[in-house]
Amino acid sequence: MLVMFNCMDKENQQNKRFECLKDHLLWVENNMSAIKVAGPQLHPHSDRIIGSFYIIEANTIEDAHMLFQTDPYYMAGIWKVVSTAEFKGYAGTWVGGKNWPEF
Repeated sequence: MLVMFNCMDKENQQNKRFECLKDHLLWVENNMSAIKVAGPQLHPHSDRIIGSFYIIEANTIEDAHMLFQTDPYYMAGIWKVVSTAEFKGYAGTWVGGKNWPEF
């Protein structure tokens, strides 16, 4: 299953993000097989990071949460809100076009 994590930063987390960046990127590299996509969310009118987005593959939502909670960014408490949901990749170039049955 795929699990989406939409993470919005607390105010003024740029310095803490930078302090944790090396450990965070090492975590990403070590968990690349489970991470289908991940990256920062940027403010619409600047290059300031305001959050993170992940799609993680796991057997259960609980397994995805257990992995996600080992991310140094999570452990540093930079996020104000984290929304989680199962994700279904039904359309787009990343899933090879459309991915639903014919009607």
